[in-house]
Amino acid sequence: MLYVSMATGWLLGIGCILVLPLAEQALGTMDFTDQHLAENLAAFEANQDPASIYQALELIEASERDIHIGDTAARQRAVERRLRFFAALDRAIDPSWNPENLPVRGAAPPPTDGIVYSSGEVDPATISDPAVRADYERALQASKDYERWYDAQFQLRQIDDRAMRFFALFLSEKYTHSAADRQEFEALLAASPVNPVRKERLRAIAP
Repeated sequence: MLYVSMATGWLLGIGCILVLPLAEQALGTMDFTDQHLAENLAAFEANQDPASIYQALELIEASERDIHIGDTAARQRAVERRLRFFAALDRAIDPSWNPENLPVRGAAPPPTDGIVYSSGEVDPATISDPAVRADYERALQASKDYERWYDAQFQLRQIDDRAMRFFALFLSEKYTHSAADRQEFEALLAASPVNPVRKERLRAIAP
């Protein structure tokens, strides 16, 4: 009897050890996702690096994979995350971006006896006139800044396309055409920070 009791206690102890981490993981999933989402969005707001918001999108998509149909609370949290994501994305997307205005590498070199590279650029350090050198350095920096901005805007629009496609799929799987589901989605939209243009785009893909 003593051996049976000890064995039973040992098995129960092992069971508790196995179950507790799983319970903690389930309870902490929302906090983990929201915390890291906030960190990625804050990093993106600070550095405007598309990699940060792309990581945020991947985190959101991963958190949505295990949401069961009918889990209203989970789908509401998922929609709220998506809306925060779209709000941050829209603040960075510049409507003045034109894909046809391609960046031109470098800047027109000034008349100088400085060292000219094979690319046509002049080594600023070899320009003797300080005023001409300063103007040329500013032109080179402006060219680099525009190239970086153009590339970032291009990537943000690609991220936007993906985010909208996957969100449309999510809505079609987790929401129905019922009045209750539509009312829930509208309430989430109304409480969100997304702009009116985005709201209309989201309504267009909702069931």
